[in-house]
Amino acid sequence: MKTAYLYIYPIVRRLFATTRRLSDHHPTAVLLLVLSPWTIPPASAQTIAQDVVIDNHVRVGEPLEKAIDYFTSEAFPSVIVGNGRGGLYLYRSITGQLQGPWKRSTIVEQGSAYERARPIKFSGDAYPGLVASIGNKIVLFENPGNRGHAAAVTRPWPAHVVNPNHGCHDIRLEDLDGDGKVDIVCSGAISLRAPEFVAFQNDRNHWQVVDDVADVGDDVAILKVGTDSLPHLVGSDPSGNIFWYENPRARGGNARTAHWSKHFIGPGNVGNSFAAGQLVSGKYAVVTAANEHEGPGGGTDDRGITWYEQPPDPQDPWIAHRISTSYRDVHEINLGHWNGGVPYVLVAEQEQACDPARPESKPPDHPGTPCRITMFQWNNGQPREAVLADTGTQNQVVLPWRGGLLMADANHGAYGASKSVHLRLILP
Repeated sequence: MKTAYLYIYPIVRRLFATTRRLSDHHPTAVLLLVLSPWTIPPASAQTIAQDVVIDNHVRVGEPLEKAIDYFTSEAFPSVIVGNGRGGLYLYRSITGQLQGPWKRSTIVEQGSAYERARPIKFSGDAYPGLVASIGNKIVLFENPGNRGHAAAVTRPWPAHVVNPNHGCHDIRLEDLDGDGKVDIVCSGAISLRAPEFVAFQNDRNHWQVVDDVADVGDDVAILKVGTDSLPHLVGSDPSGNIFWYENPRARGGNARTAHWSKHFIGPGNVGNSFAAGQLVSGKYAVVTAANEHEGPGGGTDDRGITWYEQPPDPQDPWIAHRISTSYRDVHEINLGHWNGGVPYVLVAEQEQACDPARPESKPPDHPGTPCRITMFQWNNGQPREAVLADTGTQNQVVLPWRGGLLMADANHGAYGASKSVHLRLILP
């Protein structure tokens, strides 16, 4: 019954919102609307079909970093959460069912987890490990399950420091130098005063760190241009403008060098979030959203969420399309394909965008409007908005699962919102 209720609730909410608008001007239309079966949205509308709280007793601190993958089982996923006040924690269902119960164990107890972690899987391993920005370092945590000790995943994981000099705000994984081994791409971190860098993998225990590959701010994404499969980088530089950074391999050079050539895409903001992928053609698009207005002197991006279409010549400015101007404080963008190849963009607003938050003793970015978890699904080449929940969250991560998406998320809680860790099943 709980699952059925959660599935029907968004439909009922939209129905009654429509009746309220109609009743102001056409009272007789309300009866027709309620009685007409054609007013009910089709069952294929996106919805959160199940929402499971896997931890409602988060320790002191902010649950900032999230990762979801098959860390402990090849059949059922588990979740990792990093705390801004210290530590990384593994959550696994002891029944192998979504409803749990879920048990928490400690991967590492110390070090500020700020602000991203990503699963990483090496050749020959059955289970992924984790790359995390923690203690202002980049650290690789080895999954003990790969050593034949399944029970050991509930104890602290072996750790190898990849970059001892600084952590970062965003992490992406990609083979940039073409040697068949995944590299660690880190954005800048304004609050850590850390530059962007790439840790190029020699082997899992040895990495070459190259600073200042691209002068991006707090977020970075992997981009491909034209029909070429060569990976490049995209982000906003210190001016706030958005650039793509050309992999030197495109001109016969070495990826393991600093200061990649950059090409203008369009206006943005130094604190903006980014994602890149295919939306309406075979070429990659760039999606960017207003995030925290990082300083000094930073301001929010009044454009809200924008996607940039790649022009015939990617070295020309890109073609801007507005998705929605009303969104603010979007800290993570998930871009992918589901439901038979339909493109989607999933966003969530952080708690400081809405009441009752008072960030830095100021009003939220859109007082009177709830925070939102929203999916934009591309139908006939245009994004269609579906608000999945009137609530905020931060750094959500998704995993394709049983015909839908499994999303792990939590508010950071810095402005009083609940810090409970959620696992939400989103269905088409």
